[in-house]
Amino acid sequence: MKKYLIAIITSFSFFSSSYAQEYNAINLTESPLYVDSLQMKWVDEKYNSLSLDEKVGQLFIVAAYSNRDAAHEEEILKLIQEEKIGGLIFMQDQAVKQIDLTNRYQSTSKIPLIIGVDGEWGLAMRLKGVERFPWNMTMGALEKEDLVYQAGVQIGKQANRMGIHFNFAPTVDVNVNPNNPIIGNRSYGSDAKNVGLKGSAFMRGQQSMKVLASAKHFPGHGDTDQDSHKTLPLISANKSDLEKYHVAPFRELINNGVQAVMVAHLNVPALEPDPKIPSTLSKKIVTDYLKGDLNFKGIVITDALNMDGVAKMFAPGDVDYKAFLAGNDMLLFSQGVKVGKQKIIAAIEKGEISENRLAESVKKILMAKYLVGLNNFQPLHANNVFEDLNSEQNSALTYKIYEEATTVTKNSNNVLPITDVTAKIAFVPLEQTDYKIFHDHLKKYADVKLVKIDNASQINKLNEFDYVIYGAFLSNETVYKSYKLSATSKAILKSTPADKKSILTLFTSPYGLKDLDLSSIDGVVVNYQNTDQTKQIAPQIIFGAIPAKGKLPVTVNEKIKYGDQVKTQAIQRLGFDEPANVGVEKKN
Repeated sequence: MKKYLIAIITSFSFFSSSYAQEYNAINLTESPLYVDSLQMKWVDEKYNSLSLDEKVGQLFIVAAYSNRDAAHEEEILKLIQEEKIGGLIFMQDQAVKQIDLTNRYQSTSKIPLIIGVDGEWGLAMRLKGVERFPWNMTMGALEKEDLVYQAGVQIGKQANRMGIHFNFAPTVDVNVNPNNPIIGNRSYGSDAKNVGLKGSAFMRGQQSMKVLASAKHFPGHGDTDQDSHKTLPLISANKSDLEKYHVAPFRELINNGVQAVMVAHLNVPALEPDPKIPSTLSKKIVTDYLKGDLNFKGIVITDALNMDGVAKMFAPGDVDYKAFLAGNDMLLFSQGVKVGKQKIIAAIEKGEISENRLAESVKKILMAKYLVGLNNFQPLHANNVFEDLNSEQNSALTYKIYEEATTVTKNSNNVLPITDVTAKIAFVPLEQTDYKIFHDHLKKYADVKLVKIDNASQINKLNEFDYVIYGAFLSNETVYKSYKLSATSKAILKSTPADKKSILTLFTSPYGLKDLDLSSIDGVVVNYQNTDQTKQIAPQIIFGAIPAKGKLPVTVNEKIKYGDQVKTQAIQRLGFDEPANVGVEKKN
């Protein structure tokens, strides 16, 4: 019996030591988080002052809310004080309360907390009363990257104002599937190079404001019709295609110094053959491929660990432990901090995980905290917070992005711009009824009549007109709203008389063109989003006050493809703009 016990212990010891020896430490001065020797001195001092329990606590980020009760706030305080967590992700939704809570939480933490947020289109993604920046799909239509860089800067300024150090953006998934339920408008498009260039520009802008950027969702969530919040999506591409079409933007950002990469919950057979191991929990994907093959030396952070892509498979705490084993540095949205910590500590004490492996993750986290200024945390104030978050510069930049992105994909017989303002012109609204701003701006150029058509049988209402301008207005409420036009709208467009000069202006994703019969339509203008600003811009392009410059960021179908672009010319007509774009201060 003793011989067998000795054999078992020896075998276990061999397994533990070989696992520990498998870890290869990186040179932290080569990390994109590295600042200088003073940073490393601070990092070493803080690291050496922490107990093992406190070091492991730094790995965990938990969700905090500004619209919940005192019990929730006490729960967060308890995690900070007893479990020594490393950071928080604020989810929603009150800016002033969030500032108050940030000050309160920071004051109780031995090591300042890193505060994160999902702010892909600015803090409007999580905070009420804050104006949105354009979605990535819109910015993907820009010919150049300078406005994307500026958006990164301005969102970085918003984060600075709210004491946020880590924005989980940009999304650099290449959206090649129009039926993708979770990425869609969050993607810069269906071309890997364009996505990489736009994502890099955003990242550089944000990081210039000392806000950590996180390229997500590695190794690419764009080629699926499933949502990892609800299930474990399959990415079926072979390794060659995966790298060419989906990993390429991540490689671009890594080469340009992105400070963090977020790993998605995906089934990726090309990189991890075991379908029971999600990418987040795969050592082959996180350690061997991302850290090894791609040589990434920044922070590797999990996607939220409460998502069903992993949460249905593994219990809270256990999933955290497995994610750390795989090679992740930060464990986002943990729902089992205490259990997860105990499992990681036990594995270290048994020699299954080396302390050097822990040191690398914790020191990278401390490097990030120094980089964003948490070595000298200053309390926040709420004075004029909404004026700061909704600055004139933000509004002007948003307007400029919409203007430069607006894309003409069809212009038969040079129907655009309309030069004859004495012609009889009808405006037919489709879908929603929020068309007043658009119609008012059309009327600034010509006597454009509103004609309401309820179904295709009423198309004879257009008989007396020379031109018909259709406006398809779909919901801009959230990034996930459907882009599909109704059967009634499709039938009206299809029945457009051939003798009419017709223009469709689409106020939604370009995927809205996917199943339209546009054979009777002469001109197509894609505005990407349904906002007050886009409804002011589209009429200017239709009548030639400004040129169309945008380029289609996605392949929609066999006829409408990535890169489609018809440039139109301005023809000496009065245009409109935000005051800040023309050097005028807005007066209240």
